[in-house]
Amino acid sequence: MPFDAIAPTPTPTPNGAAPEPLARSADVDEFRAALAAYRAGDWDDEKFTAFRLRFGVYGQRQPGVQMVRIKVPGGLLSPEWARKIAHVTRTYAKGDAHVTTRQDFQIYSVALDDAPAMLADLDEAGLTTREACGNTVRNISSCALSGVCPREHVDAGKVADELARSWLRHPLVQHMPRKFKISVSGCATDCGASSIHDLGLVATEKDGRKGFVVYGGGGLGGVPFTAVELADFATEDELPAVLEALVRLHQRYSNRKNRNAARIKYLVKRFGEEKFRALFTEEFARAKTLPQRPWAPQAWRQPTDAPEPKSPGGVVWQHNGRMSVVANVPLGLLSPDQLDGLADIAGRYSFEGLRTTREQNIAILGIDAELVGDVVDAVRGLGLPVEDKVGDVPDVVSCPGTTSCRIGITNSQDFAREIIADVTNYAPLPGLTVRLSGCQNSCGMHHVADFGFRGMGKKIAGRNAPHYQIYIGGNAREAGAIGLRGPIVPARHAKQALKLFLDGYAADRQGAESVRGWATRLGKAGLAALLAPLEGTLSGEDKDLYIDWGHSEWFEPPSISHGECAAGFAVDNLYRDLADDALITLDRAIAAGSRSTAIAGGRDALAYASRRLLLRVAVATDDAQGADELAAQARGSYADEGEVAYVLDSVAELEAAARGGGALDTYREAIALLIDTVGEIAKRPLPFANLDLSKLGDVEQAARAQTGGLVAAE
Repeated sequence: MPFDAIAPTPTPTPNGAAPEPLARSADVDEFRAALAAYRAGDWDDEKFTAFRLRFGVYGQRQPGVQMVRIKVPGGLLSPEWARKIAHVTRTYAKGDAHVTTRQDFQIYSVALDDAPAMLADLDEAGLTTREACGNTVRNISSCALSGVCPREHVDAGKVADELARSWLRHPLVQHMPRKFKISVSGCATDCGASSIHDLGLVATEKDGRKGFVVYGGGGLGGVPFTAVELADFATEDELPAVLEALVRLHQRYSNRKNRNAARIKYLVKRFGEEKFRALFTEEFARAKTLPQRPWAPQAWRQPTDAPEPKSPGGVVWQHNGRMSVVANVPLGLLSPDQLDGLADIAGRYSFEGLRTTREQNIAILGIDAELVGDVVDAVRGLGLPVEDKVGDVPDVVSCPGTTSCRIGITNSQDFAREIIADVTNYAPLPGLTVRLSGCQNSCGMHHVADFGFRGMGKKIAGRNAPHYQIYIGGNAREAGAIGLRGPIVPARHAKQALKLFLDGYAADRQGAESVRGWATRLGKAGLAALLAPLEGTLSGEDKDLYIDWGHSEWFEPPSISHGECAAGFAVDNLYRDLADDALITLDRAIAAGSRSTAIAGGRDALAYASRRLLLRVAVATDDAQGADELAAQARGSYADEGEVAYVLDSVAELEAAARGGGALDTYREAIALLIDTVGEIAKRPLPFANLDLSKLGDVEQAARAQTGGLVAAE
């Protein structure tokens, strides 16, 4: 029977426990209540921004509407999910649905007041937007042909899906210093691009055992870093502990003041590769001693030889004898009708469903060989190309740029449309990759393409004009292969600049020399010389130079200072979640029989609960303060609150008893009572008349902190 289920259905674990569901109706209720609090004025803009981002609702460049990001872990997409995404796009959004480079879907121009109904619609199909944005674990991506590639050890998409469930909604990952991106690759070919992720997992075999090589600290953005190897082997059931170890290091050491320096890559830089690896090894060993969320063993296989996919397209043989058809989705944009059409094709012909790919395409898996022609015709009938030979469908990827993004500088999407014809059927390199980003954040992955373009502003004759910085010779699958920084050209000349580079490579490459090898040999001077025909064409009289692709008005740099991709966090909510996480650690330690770890978890909970109390009365605290000092400060600041003194005394008394061999369960209940008591106090109106705002040094920051406001992005 063809595939036609709501997928992926969670696989029960050996002990019978079910994994965390992707969708929960309680999430919809929580969002609806938060929106009501915001509309009533009980929550300010900043607090609500931090909240809605964790639910995948992201402010657009256009005022009054939202982009909504729908999670598809590992790219595993059922026909039912595709139909539901088509429905919500048609019902609540404007324009097309957008397949992203993280295998999500984004829909645009959703009215905020429509968001609860839209989330409820998605929930009905088992889809979620939970933690698709914000300072959370983002959608976990995988190989484009996960589950069917002959080279794979394991279905990387299913691993990504299960790992996503293992930490979804956990309090530890709700308010991290910055977002956290993960990829899973089914083999050493590394189609998942582990080198550019905070955490990259590559399936392998060692001494007859199946598992993963662990990489960490990669990332693109304004300062690209290549991930380093953190462990040469981890078993699949250890992956939740791998993630926990890195997230705890992120929470403990990453920069909470400068959001632009708060990724794992900056910790590797700060501590050095050797020291950071040692910190990870220590934290990983600790996490492995504690119970983790359930893990269902995956089906592993012995890889077989097959050509390495440059960028999977067209018709592909699977390891099980069936075939896949890759529908090319130009720039990742699909109309609701096209999505419905793909769902219908998959429901009719596919045994294994759909996959979204990192190249913004859709793969239809599990097709009987004799039906492939029918599928190809049906896909083309939707207006979506299917590759006959490598290169006749261009591999061009772009972020939305100024079409929707608040911090977009250039219209990268419209520029991408301009160059598609130039890179189609490029004979010297049929698998040519071109990537475009509308700003420095590299959402279009311009650093890891044969030719990448980064949007920026620069003046011509004293007036702002859109420009592109060109990068040459990047490769997401090759560690350290960040594109070489090339010339900067006006946006209106960027198309001609690409054509000059393509002609130069075709004429000058030596044998099978790669774009990177060619560019390295030429050097900056040689690359600049190729653009000599553009010299002398910069004239302040040429008005086109001041108008971006797809626009008619003169260019102006964005007026918004920062986008929500670097949004801050609500301090009160942060302390609340970290206290809850510490209580969970205490529970896990009790289950594991580790008294010392249980007491350490309790002390962390005491510290965060005390900091939450002190935040409300504008008493500054820092990470260097111990639990006892913080508790003493809280007791002094709430001298008139008998219940505060009572719960703090109970915690101290029962901790001492636990250290002497007393009951850990009783100690645990005292910690839980403390957390609940602080939670009730946090609901009370703030005692503004008694506040000394000078205690935090900056009056504005003090007032914002005491109202649960955000720490602003740098």
